[in-house]
Amino acid sequence: MTEAFHCRVCGGTHVEAFLDLGDQPHCNRLIRPERAAEREPHYPLRVGFCHDCTLVQIDYTVPKEQMFSDYPYVSGTTRTLVEHFRETAERLRRGYGLGPDSLVVDIGSNDGTWLAGYEAGTVRTLGVEPASNVAAIANGRGIRTLNRFFNEETAEAILAADGPASLVTAAGVFFHLEELHSVVRGIRRLLAPDGTFVVQAIYLGGMIENLAFDQVYHEHLCYYTLRSLEALFARHGLEVVDVDLVPVHGGSLEVHVAHRGHRAASPRVAAFRAREAERGYGELATYRAFADRVWALRDALLVLLEDYAAKGRSVFAYGAPAKGATLLNSFGIGPRLVRCAVEKNPMKVGAAIPGVRIPILDEAAAGKPDAYLMLAWNFLDEFLAKEAAYLRAGGEFVVPVPALRVVTAADIPDAA
Repeated sequence: MTEAFHCRVCGGTHVEAFLDLGDQPHCNRLIRPERAAEREPHYPLRVGFCHDCTLVQIDYTVPKEQMFSDYPYVSGTTRTLVEHFRETAERLRRGYGLGPDSLVVDIGSNDGTWLAGYEAGTVRTLGVEPASNVAAIANGRGIRTLNRFFNEETAEAILAADGPASLVTAAGVFFHLEELHSVVRGIRRLLAPDGTFVVQAIYLGGMIENLAFDQVYHEHLCYYTLRSLEALFARHGLEVVDVDLVPVHGGSLEVHVAHRGHRAASPRVAAFRAREAERGYGELATYRAFADRVWALRDALLVLLEDYAAKGRSVFAYGAPAKGATLLNSFGIGPRLVRCAVEKNPMKVGAAIPGVRIPILDEAAAGKPDAYLMLAWNFLDEFLAKEAAYLRAGGEFVVPVPALRVVTAADIPDAA
């Protein structure tokens, strides 16, 4: 890794690189027409393994103010996520016996989708969201949201105004944290003595199994296993008391954390820990093999897209997610092979994907190509149902992850 790089969890310097995706732009800093003539900043995107605590992480930090003060992603545009957070909110409310006086704080609350999953009056909710444009959306929906970064100082302010939290949650944001240790100290400070912190984060084990290298981008500083998360929380007087996998984003880790010694751990924790050891998630060789699979995928996908181009068949990207920018830039796929990306998020339409400069068009007005490259492959089931007529008319989905395949009408579920 870079000289004198210190592990983000344990502070050790024995961090070894295993995947170098080259210099890339910030994936969510979309290129607006007025900036089309400028070359956007590019930053190293290298992934390494800490031999001391097993954390997988990138070594370059783009300042959080550049990445999150204005943000083009909202959770509520995807039906799958809305339903997932509604179900999770109800499960946590019932499981922890929360009532109207219980405070639930969601860190990195985005447009308030998770907090909206709690029925009105069942709990008190508060979101903390640093992106001013997205926080405004949440507040406009009636979901009380602080527009600031969560850290120890923010936790103290919430504690003074609202009292301790029965439940603190974080979805996705937990691997974004530049101020990682200040955030964890803030969580510990904010939690009531019997409170619980529930984090959902893309699971490194799932990334390995699904070859989801496109989850690597500058916003994602850390890639967690249970073992590396336990190393982090142990440094701050917290411990994991339950763990499970949830199906969103190609496989996410859900970890329940409490003050050390307050609650007995579920047997699932030890079983999960043992499974990670069996699968080699604490060994560098596992990640080197992962990198080899990434470059094999690149070669196969380029052959397929070149074949489409040679036959004069059009390919659009379906969606313009952050992970898509990683795949396109890592593999050198630009407008020659993928003419445009189609989106329904108005914050993205009219811009271009950074680096490769593929234009983003309104999904409703773009027309249909011969094939779509499914950059948002984690929502494939939802898109299969939505685009059943397109597939039955001869359209195709090129799905790069977890294994490169071409999806046709034959793959549509019977109910679609």
